[in-house]
Amino acid sequence: MIDLIRLSFVLTLIACAAALLIAMTNAKTADRIALQQSAAEQQALRQIMPEGVAITAKQLQLPSENTTLEYWIGGTTDDTVYAFKIENRGYSSTITYLVCTSKDGVISGMAVLEQSETPGLGSRVQETLSKKYIWNGLLGPKEQTSPWFSDQFVGISINKPIAIEKTVGEWHGLSDKERLSLIEKNGITAITGSTISTRAVTNGLTAKAQRYLKAIRG
Repeated sequence: MIDLIRLSFVLTLIACAAALLIAMTNAKTADRIALQQSAAEQQALRQIMPEGVAITAKQLQLPSENTTLEYWIGGTTDDTVYAFKIENRGYSSTITYLVCTSKDGVISGMAVLEQSETPGLGSRVQETLSKKYIWNGLLGPKEQTSPWFSDQFVGISINKPIAIEKTVGEWHGLSDKERLSLIEKNGITAITGSTISTRAVTNGLTAKAQRYLKAIRG
């Protein structure tokens, strides 16, 4: 009995010490992590917004949701685009991404910021593919690539149901004609073996982004 009490006491001390160390580490790194996240967000905004436009951060109260919407505007009065941050639950994590749309809701750019989906499956929402493989950047300029999953949303409308095609293969393997056909159907291809992660992104667009755009435009 005494040994059990002693063991419990020791384990409690170890747990408390570990919790204290974690708390101290979080306190020291929180500001640095926040700065890195902000820098990544700004870089993503520049990637999804039209090149060279001034980007202005805005806020809008959403009384029906008791929250404040943070969004960005880019472009001129006659050619304005809007960017929103969307968070939606995937298979094993919350997928956070930025989307840029025209006033009519047509997507002009998208970038996934954070996710912890299943490696090799849902995590591929951030996958970039290189034709140079291990030689990329070693024998010449580094190849400029972008995630194929996000790229396929360009030209899709958030104001219409987004179809998820699971029978033609993934977007990066399609011909230009097949890609155009998908856009005409307002559709995208699913990540093989990860329909839930794919649908999490499309659901966030047709529900949240659509609602945000309507609120901004009155």
